[in-house]
Amino acid sequence: MNIKKIVGMLMVIFALCIGANPSVYAQKSEKPQKIAKRLKTKEAKYAAAMEYYQRGSYLTAAQLFEEIYPLYLSAPEGDTIAYLFADSYFKNNDYLMAAFHFNDYIRRYPQSPKVEDASFYAAKCYYLNSPTYNLDQSDSKMAIEGLQMFISSYPQSKYVEESNQMIDDLRNKLAHKDFSIGCMYYNTERYQAAQVCLQNMIKEYPNSAYTEEAMFYLVKNSYGYAQNSVESKKVERYQMVIDNANKLRAYNEQSKFLEEADKLAADAKKKRDKILNH
Repeated sequence: MNIKKIVGMLMVIFALCIGANPSVYAQKSEKPQKIAKRLKTKEAKYAAAMEYYQRGSYLTAAQLFEEIYPLYLSAPEGDTIAYLFADSYFKNNDYLMAAFHFNDYIRRYPQSPKVEDASFYAAKCYYLNSPTYNLDQSDSKMAIEGLQMFISSYPQSKYVEESNQMIDDLRNKLAHKDFSIGCMYYNTERYQAAQVCLQNMIKEYPNSAYTEEAMFYLVKNSYGYAQNSVESKKVERYQMVIDNANKLRAYNEQSKFLEEADKLAADAKKKRDKILNH
C-alpha cells in the first residue's frame, strides 16, 4: 500500500472519530464560532477542543471548552473540561482569566486530584502577572498570599521549592519598591518620611537584596536629619547616625558601604560630643 493511500485512510478514520470534516483543523485562521457551528454534536466539539489544546491553539480550545462545559456538568468529562479551560488561558498567557477559572475549578471540584495543580497555578498566575517594582504591587501581594496558602495546604508538593522561590522573588520586588520610595524621600530631603520608610522596609524584608543598601541610606538619612534638626533634637539624632552605622556593621562587617558609613558616624560623634560639652 502506497503512502498516499495510508494517509487517506488515516484522514477518514480521524474524521469519523471526531464527527467533523478534517478541514476543521487545517483552517487555523477560522474563528471558533464558525468551527463550533460546523461541529454538530457535543462529542465532536469536545474532540475538537482537545485537538486544538494539544496542537497549542489555546484560545480556540478555551472558547470551545467554554461552549460545551454546561453540557458536561454532570458527566465525568466536566472535570477535565473545566481544568483544561483554565489551563488554556494560562498557556495563552492570559493570567488573570486563568486565575479566575482555576479558582472556579477548585470551588466546583474540591475533591478532584487536580486541585493541587489548580491551586498552584492559580497562585502562579498572579506571580506571572506581577508588574515591575515601580508599579502597583497588588498582584504580587495576592501571589504571595496564594503561594503561602498552597505551601501550607500541600507541604509535600513537588511545587513547594518553586513556590518558595517565587515568594522570595516577590518579596524582593516589594522590598525594591519600598527602598526606592525611601531613597526618593531622602533625595528630596524629607528625612522623617525616609526614616520611617527605610526602617519599616528593613524590618519587613530583613534578607532582601536591598536591605544592606537600605541600612546605609538610613545612616545617611539620619545624618541629614540631625543636621537639619532644631538644637534640642540634634544630640539624639546624631546618636541615631552612630547606632545605624553599628547596625550596618553587625549586618555585614564586610559591607562595601561601611567606610562611608563610619565617616558619617565619626563626624556625628564629634558634633554630638561638642553639643554635650557645651
